[in-house]
Amino acid sequence: MAPKRKSSSRAGSTKKQSKSQETKNELLSPGKIEELSKEVITSAKHYNNLVSLIEQFELVGAKLQKEENEEIESIGRLLAVSLFKAFQGLFKEGAIIPKKSNDEKKQLVAKWLSGKYEQYKEGIRNFLKDRLAYETSLQIDVLEIYLNLIKLESEYMKSGAKDLFFANTTYLKLVQSLLESVNGEILSDGSTDNFIILEFNEFFQKNWDLQFYFVNNLNEILSEWKNVKTANELQLIFANFYTIMRNNLLFSQDSEILKDQPTWIPNKLPSIAYKAPHFRTQYQKSFITILSYPLLTSQYKSVLSILHKRIIPNLAQPATLMDFLTDSYNVEDDYAVPILALNSLYELMKKYNLEYPDFYTKLYSLLTPELLYTRYRSRFFRLCDLFLSSTHLAAQLVASFIKKLARLALTASAGGVVIVIPFVYNLLKRHPSCMVLIHNSEQSKDSDYSDPFDLNETDPLKTGAMGSSLWELETLMSHYHPNIATLAKIFSEPFRKPSYNMEDFLDWSYITLLESEKIRKYKGHAALEYQEWENIFDSKSDSPSTYLEGWTL
Repeated sequence: MAPKRKSSSRAGSTKKQSKSQETKNELLSPGKIEELSKEVITSAKHYNNLVSLIEQFELVGAKLQKEENEEIESIGRLLAVSLFKAFQGLFKEGAIIPKKSNDEKKQLVAKWLSGKYEQYKEGIRNFLKDRLAYETSLQIDVLEIYLNLIKLESEYMKSGAKDLFFANTTYLKLVQSLLESVNGEILSDGSTDNFIILEFNEFFQKNWDLQFYFVNNLNEILSEWKNVKTANELQLIFANFYTIMRNNLLFSQDSEILKDQPTWIPNKLPSIAYKAPHFRTQYQKSFITILSYPLLTSQYKSVLSILHKRIIPNLAQPATLMDFLTDSYNVEDDYAVPILALNSLYELMKKYNLEYPDFYTKLYSLLTPELLYTRYRSRFFRLCDLFLSSTHLAAQLVASFIKKLARLALTASAGGVVIVIPFVYNLLKRHPSCMVLIHNSEQSKDSDYSDPFDLNETDPLKTGAMGSSLWELETLMSHYHPNIATLAKIFSEPFRKPSYNMEDFLDWSYITLLESEKIRKYKGHAALEYQEWENIFDSKSDSPSTYLEGWTL
């Protein structure tokens, strides 16, 4: 009989455990949650309530990953706020950070409470990092709660009343969770539509401390991720990072100006937050590391478009971007990437003495038929005009650019030709030694004339352009579009007119050409002729209603 009783006892124990597990997986009522959180604040005897509340909070996250439920979401919001109030009360009482004493019991309790506090923060970070079954405002609420926990720690975790402290470790873990967040997709511009990232931006853009400590020591995390995460994960991390960092920062070289910038925490920051060199060093490390990730082409384009204005000025040593920019300049998969790299390369060459021996050879290689159709052609011609402005350039080099652009204009769209003509005219005005290209135009009328220009030569100093002529420009004088034909005739007149303002031509397209025709005022009236025909293309038909065979009115 004893074995039977023993078996019955085991069955009862298993039944109790199963019932306990079922209870653990059930959510408490709002009233019970509020009661448990209030008890934590009123008495140390109820600190154990934190275990139940945190388990409930984690349970809400697990349930919301599986289904959309407004009731569960409401309970999760109540749990997040209740736990915040509970820990806020414990901070004020000094229970989590007790004053120095020999009371071992208090030290043990404080250590236990700190563990629960860290568990609560980890639960919030999981809410921000993981994708739930749907986008919920609860994730926005817990983001703000976590930022308020940073305020709380910055106030109560400092060692003395006069000491300055920022909860850098807690904030860095939040930054890590935000960058790993999968609550969004990568957009066509390389950024993300992650609503949590966009909400964080509202706080980030207004507060210097959030900007400074965002990049502080972030390089270590980014370097570690590079070795352990997949290419897709790294691209999403970059999208989150770029979305946060692409806007102008509150940074200034003047520490006095930095001290006047608004901050998230109410008290003053540690002195290191006002040291511009330290920020620039940390900022540089983070950017150099993340730019070494395997980026999408759209991300290359996006970061290159802002690199020269918003990133380079904040770097401690901008020359460290040299490898990234030269690699981008040599990209062949997408034509736009080298064009976008030009801005930053020029910035490094002009201000930081970057040497790039084959710069003009590479620039010349960008002159392809695709150039006059790309959306970035205006940017290219602005920069190219700048690069070819020096009077110390070899005449053969400039002549190669002039000749190749003229050749490309023969098959380009009307909007592209409108840019080439004034651009070539300005180059000839700026470099009179290339006027021989105009004077050689009579050679092209010779039946035995063979153009010595080598279109396939990659070195602009070896194309033989100086021995050629600009017969292409004479061809453009017969262009089908009257505006272009009129514009091209400038080369048949004496070069007495001033140089063109290129900004008047860079944004022309088929649409603008059509618009200009539509608003043009004509003298007199257009001649109209109207005659009613009984049929079309079917003169032999006896039926006036017949248009074509098989077609009738």
